[in-house]
Parts: sequence; structure tokens; C-alpha cells
Amino acid sequence: MDLSFLGIASNPITVFTQTDKATYLRNPDDIDDGIRELVDAINAIPVFFSMSACQGFLIEDERDDHCPETYVDFYVIDEQYQLARMLLGSLASKFNASIDCKVVYEADFDITATDEIVANGMVKLRHSIELYELPADLMKSTYQEIVDHIRKFGAAIKQAV
Repeated sequence: MDLSFLGIASNPITVFTQTDKATYLRNPDDIDDGIRELVDAINAIPVFFSMSACQGFLIEDERDDHCPETYVDFYVIDEQYQLARMLLGSLASKFNASIDCKVVYEADFDITATDEIVANGMVKLRHSIELYELPADLMKSTYQEIVDHIRKFGAAIKQAV
């Protein structure tokens, strides 16, 4: 397809690989303990990898030490976007107003120095799962249901492959 009318020569979406997944996941200590189970469920799916997460309000005693949001963001490997859409759609359908699922198109960049980045003209698709705060007992059970749902999704994907 001729995309010249858009001012681009080819598909501007960054394609992530297994090497990218290994790079992003090389330091597991960067993950908040309170959301580790959800992050691990995402990362167990071969074509997904987390790139950002915060436990936010999940642990009442620690909430002041974290951002006010509870979320996990992830990228997709080898353009398996349909699987990400299925996961986010199934989560939004099952958990209704307890969760917000979205895809953000963000500019990609190259790091040229310790404190310098330069846009490279590509776009990264950031998939996001954000939990809304619920009463403590309901939050705990809802969080576990979300983790279980993602694990079942991952098991189904592995079985199909």
C-alpha cells in the first residue's frame, strides 16, 4: 500500500521480539511485590511482556510509597495484536467498571546519551490494564480473579500453539 500521502514510507509500528522481552525483563526487582503476581501472569504469555507496573493502592500500608494508580502496561511480540485485543476485551467484559483496558499509541525513541532521547518516527503500542480501587476485601478478591483470568488465557494460548 502506498502510504506516502501520510508522510511515511512504511508501517510506523515498532515490532517487538523475544530479544526485546528478555531485555525488558532482565531486572525483575523493578516490579512492586504487590503487583508481581499480575505482572508474572502477563509475562508468562509468550507473546506479551510487561514494561511498566505499579501496585498503587493494592497494599493499604504501602500505598503512600507508590503512585496513586494500580496498573500493568505491556507490549506485544511479533505483531500478535489480536491476542492482546482478545485479552483486554475479555477482561473489560468480565470485570466491567472495576478495570480499564486500553491501547496507547506512543512515540518511540532512541536513547542517544544518558539524559537524551530522540524520536525515531516509530510508534509503540502500549497495552494497559488499570484497576479501579474497591473496598479492601473486594479489591483483594477482584485482583486475584483478574490474575486467574489472565493465567487461564495464557494457558489457552499455550495449548493452541
